[in-house]
Amino acid sequence: MTRFFLITFLLITSHLFAQKGTLSPYSFYGLGESLFSGTADQRSMGGLVAHVDSIHYNVSSPASLAELKLVNYNIGASYSTRDFISDANSSKNETAGIDYMTVAIPTKYFGFGFGLLPKTAVGYRLSVSDEINGLSSNSNYEGNGGINQVFFSLGFSPTKNLGIGASVHYNFGSIFRVHTRQDEGIDLLSQLNNESELRGVEWNLSSYYKIDLSNRLQMQLHYAYQPKANLESYNTRSISTFTSLGEQRDTQEVNLSLEGLDETRSELPAKQTIGGGIGEPKKWYIGGQWTETDGSLDNAFYAVGSVRYEPASQLSIGGYFIPEYDSFSSYWKRIVYRIGFVSSKTGMILNDKAIENTGITFGVGIPVAGFSNVNMGFELGKLGAGGESLIEENYINIRIGFSLNDRWFIKRKYN
Repeated sequence: MTRFFLITFLLITSHLFAQKGTLSPYSFYGLGESLFSGTADQRSMGGLVAHVDSIHYNVSSPASLAELKLVNYNIGASYSTRDFISDANSSKNETAGIDYMTVAIPTKYFGFGFGLLPKTAVGYRLSVSDEINGLSSNSNYEGNGGINQVFFSLGFSPTKNLGIGASVHYNFGSIFRVHTRQDEGIDLLSQLNNESELRGVEWNLSSYYKIDLSNRLQMQLHYAYQPKANLESYNTRSISTFTSLGEQRDTQEVNLSLEGLDETRSELPAKQTIGGGIGEPKKWYIGGQWTETDGSLDNAFYAVGSVRYEPASQLSIGGYFIPEYDSFSSYWKRIVYRIGFVSSKTGMILNDKAIENTGITFGVGIPVAGFSNVNMGFELGKLGAGGESLIEENYINIRIGFSLNDRWFIKRKYN
C-alpha cells in the first residue's frame, strides 16, 4: 500500500499544478473560484466537516488527528459538467482534476498529517462583441491557473473526548489572464497579458468535544478558526500585437511599478466554523455546521468595477448510515450511505445581486481490504443567477476518493 501511494504521488503531482479545476465564468473575478478543502466522503455530506472517527482523516479539522488510530492515505479526484445559461445563449463545459493528496500518521501521544490540495482555481473563456461608431469590436478573455497549498497538521487529545489541533498552510501558485481584441478595419490584433505569482502562509485551528448521551448515543461539537493572513502577489503585464494568422509582431512590457501594481497584497479573510451532530458511533450520524468568512479573495491587480464583496457564509447539513459495519454475512451491509445539503453566499456581488450556491449531495463508502474504503460522491447544484446579464450555472460533480489505511508502530507479539 505504501509503494502504491508513493508511486501514484510521483506520477500525478506534476499534473496537479497544471490542472484546470474550474471552467466557471465567475472565476474571472479576484483570485478565482474558492474550492472545497476536504475529502470525497465529507463532500458527500454537504461539505460537513463537524465529525471525526478513528479511520478517516478530516483534512479541514487538524484536531481530528487526535482521534485517528491508523495510518491514512487519501487521494481524491473529481469530474464536473456545467451548463451555463444567460439571457443571450447557453453552453456546456466539462473539467476534471485532482482534489487532494494527504497522509496522516497517529503516534502514541499525537497525530500528524501533511498533504497537497488546491485552494482556488481560475478557468474561463469569455467572448464579447460590441459596436462603436458603426465599427464592430470582438474581445476574447481567457484565464487559467490558481492557488495550491502544502500543509502540515498536528492534533492531540489533552483529555478524554477532547481534541485540539493546528495546521500551517503554504499557499503558492500562478494566475494567467489574457485579453485579445480585434477591431474592424485594423489588421493587427492586440493582446493584453497579465501574470501573477502568489505566495503566502496561513493557519487553521480546530477543536472537537464528544459527549456520551447514553450507552449508544453520542454528541460531537466542533469549532474551527482561521485567522487573517496575507498573500503576496508578484505581477507582470505585457502588450502584444498579432496578425490574423497568429504571427506575433511586437511585444512591450508594462512598467507596473509606476502604478504600484508590480507587487500587490491580498488579505485572506478570517473564517470560523461552528457545528456539531448526534449519532450512534459506527451506525449513523446527522449534523450541521455554519461557516462565516469575513470577505472574499481579491487583488488590486485584477480589480473590476462591476464587482464588490461582502462577508460570505455557508450552511451544511448531512450525515451517514451504516446498516451493519462489522457484518460477516453480507458485504452490502458494511457500505456507508451518505447524504447532505449545502447553501452558501459566496460573498460576491455582481450588478447589485448576490451570487449564491446551492446543492444536494449523496454518496457511498465501499469497504475494501482491512479498514480501507473507496468513497464515491455526487453533487447536483446551481451557482449564480440568470437575468440582469448574469450567468446561471447548473452543475453535476462526480467525486471519487481512496481512503487507504495501514498499521505502523505496532509492536508484534509473535515472530
